[in-house]
Formats: sequence, C-alpha cells, structure tokens
Amino acid sequence: MRLSGEAKIIIGAALFALIPVCVVLGKDLSVYSLLFGRLLLGSIILFILSKNRTMFFLLGRKDFLMLFGWSQLMLGAMISYFFSINYSSISVSSALLGTQPIAIILLAALFLKERISWFNSLAALTTIAGILCITGVSEIGNPQFFKGEMLAILSSFLLACNFMFQKKYLSKFSGSELVVFSGVFQLPFLVPFVLMEGGTLTVQSVSAIVILAVVCTVLAYTLIYNGIKEVAAQKIGVLQSIEYVLPVIIGVLFYKEEPTLSAWVGIFLILISCIGVGLRKEPIGH
Repeated sequence: MRLSGEAKIIIGAALFALIPVCVVLGKDLSVYSLLFGRLLLGSIILFILSKNRTMFFLLGRKDFLMLFGWSQLMLGAMISYFFSINYSSISVSSALLGTQPIAIILLAALFLKERISWFNSLAALTTIAGILCITGVSEIGNPQFFKGEMLAILSSFLLACNFMFQKKYLSKFSGSELVVFSGVFQLPFLVPFVLMEGGTLTVQSVSAIVILAVVCTVLAYTLIYNGIKEVAAQKIGVLQSIEYVLPVIIGVLFYKEEPTLSAWVGIFLILISCIGVGLRKEPIGH
C-alpha cells in the first residue's frame, strides 16, 4: 500500500518524537557527540543502501551551495533543540517546538506564494492550543526555563525555514539523499566540539546514538522529506504535531502516568487538527 504524503509526515514525526527520550538516555555524552554519532551512523547507512552512490560526488556548484546552506539550518535547529531539552525540560521544549505550524504558514505564504487557508490557520491555532493544554501555560512562563525556551523557539523557526527551503529549492533530491548530504555537510562542524566535549561512551549512550540514527534520522527524515513534496507547505507543521502527543501516551502506557483533563483535551485538539488537515485536499505550492 502506497502511503500518502500526509501519512509519511505523520509517521516520520511520530518517530522524531523519540529524540527527547534519546537525549535523556544518552546523558553521558555531550549534545555534540550525540549529534555527531547520529549523523555519522545515519549517513553511512543511507549511503550503503543508496542505488546511485555516484550522484553524491557529482554535485554542481549551485546544488552544492544550496545543500550546504540548507544543512546548516538543520544543524542549528538540532543543536538548539538538544540544548533546550537540557536547559528546560522535554515538555517545555516540545511545546515551544510546536510553534512551527504558525511559522510554516507564514513562510509558505511569503516564499512559496501559497494562499493562507483559513482551515489550515485554524488547525495551526488549534494545535498550539492543544500543546499548551498538555504542558501547561504556567510552566512555560517560568523564568527558570528562559534559556531553554529561547533555544526551543529558535529551533522551531530554523526547522520551519529548513522545510520551506527544501520544498522550494531541493525537491529534485529524494529524502534519503537529503539525509546523506545533510550529514556530510554538518559533520565537519561538529568535530571540534566533540573533541572538546566528548563525554563517556556507555551502553545507554551508544543505544541512544543507534536509535537516533536509525529511527529518528534514517526513517523519520526520509519519510518527512519525501512527504513534504506531496502536500501543501502550510500543512507540514500541523501534520508533524503528532510528536507532541506521543510523550503523554507513552507515559500512560509504559510509566502508568495519569494525564490531567487538560492534557486529554490537548491530545484531542492535536489529533483532530492532524486528521482534518490530512483529509482535506489542497493545491501544492511551487
């Protein structure tokens, strides 16, 4: 069965939701080491699986510059996100990362000339409301988390720019090719930081790297980048919002947590937004 673009993004985002868990699991390594291990292992896997390896060495100057700039947007977003989790908390970082729908809608209108659909705007706002219901407004306003909050917001904006850039300029590359290129262009910048702040390799930290590489990089981004080509840009942020629901569900099923009524309302709002945007057909921006 062929997956729709909407389904690819939702499934990819669901896998992406494991990143905060892996950051906590790999706490014996620095953020830079986790990112380096993730990118290196993910790139090697996809390069080996690629059917056309020669294309990785035949880039024209324009494509090289485009891919390089795009890769640095993603690197900045991931560094900001990983550090935001360390400075604040998983829930706060994930909640503020949920500002992506609004940023993507505005960027899609500005750069891709997409008409801002009232339905998608409403879905994005409903998503934000759902995220706030899950995490709680009071926690996000706590001065103790200010540094983490700013980094999470920065990560959200850089990710939105990354998705718009890919859709506008890099649509000719497959999702797996993009993941390999992003790794190749990002790894050299991480080496000095890894040498300065390496950390300790343990069974847990190695496990975190493997999960980050295989699940949260190879599978997640391949699905998301391929799905982006098939949907209107302003739908991307809302479809990805499933990743903010999963931590609550995992807590209920595996850690016997009891979400508040507000959290259940948030889950309902986010799922309704995802389903509504996924079912509604709209023209794809160019």
